[in-house]
Amino acid sequence: MSDIELKILRLHAPLLYRSATTANRESRPFPERADPPEGYEEVVLYEADSVVRQDPSEGPRARPFPESPRAAGAGPSAVGPGPGSTDQGGPDAVRLEAGAYGFLQGRAGPPEDWRELLEAFARQAWWEGVECSGPYILRRVREDGRWAAQVWRRLAGDGVATEPEA
Repeated sequence: MSDIELKILRLHAPLLYRSATTANRESRPFPERADPPEGYEEVVLYEADSVVRQDPSEGPRARPFPESPRAAGAGPSAVGPGPGSTDQGGPDAVRLEAGAYGFLQGRAGPPEDWRELLEAFARQAWWEGVECSGPYILRRVREDGRWAAQVWRRLAGDGVATEPEA
């Protein structure tokens, strides 16, 4: 298809994020942030059919982002509980369970960059026959003074679903 290669990410321990507001995002996955600290992370989960549609003749295509994702979280990955901790991040925490995920990294810029990355992920998974399930996970991480953009999706049949804490 192209020089894009879908990677497999094996998350060995859950990642836990404090709940972040999901309302009034103006059809963008992440709010504007003024110079967050190094290592700061944000994550949003979107229902698959809310952000990707299957075109019968051309395969998956990205849709405009809905005003609110299914769940959103923020903070350094250290927000998650440490060894022996019973802290689960509160009732609205977003928890990404350990397991195998399809993974693609790219530029983190305006919503158009995120849509292109999301579509590239969906199309490459379709092209390679990689079966995924559950929500699309968009994650941005502050690294070297810039945002790194990532799209994840759970590999089908990998066990535990990715869910916000209930």
